[in-house]
Amino acid sequence: MWQTLLTPVDLYCERTGPELWAEPANALTNLAFLAAGLWGVREVRRRGTGIFAEALAWWVVAIGIGSALFHTFANHGTVWADVLPIAGFTLAYTLFNLRRFLGMRWGKAIAIFVAFYAVTGLLTW
Repeated sequence: MWQTLLTPVDLYCERTGPELWAEPANALTNLAFLAAGLWGVREVRRRGTGIFAEALAWWVVAIGIGSALFHTFANHGTVWADVLPIAGFTLAYTLFNLRRFLGMRWGKAIAIFVAFYAVTGLLTW
C-alpha cells in the first residue's frame, strides 16, 4: 500500500521528472495561497466577521500546503493533499454563500446545498 502511495505521478507539462522540486513554478506559486490565507485570517479577526469566514481563510492556507506538497513530491499520496482541501473549500464556500450573502437559515441553506450538489453529481455522471 505505501509503495503505491509513494509512486510518482506526472500530470503537468512543467514536471521535469520524479525528483523533488521537479515542478518549481507550481510549487512556488503556492506561497501566494499561504500569504492570502494568513492575510484573510488577520482581516477576519480584525473585522470580526465570524468563525465561518475564519475557517475559510485557514482552509486557503491548507490548500496552499496541500498543493505545495503535491507539486513538490507529486505522488499518489500527495495528490490527495492537493485535491481534498480544494474540494472541501468549494463545498464549504457554497454553504457560506447561501448563509452569508443570501441570508438563508441553516435548514434551507443545507437543503439547497444538498440538492444543488446532487443534481450536479447526476448531471456530470
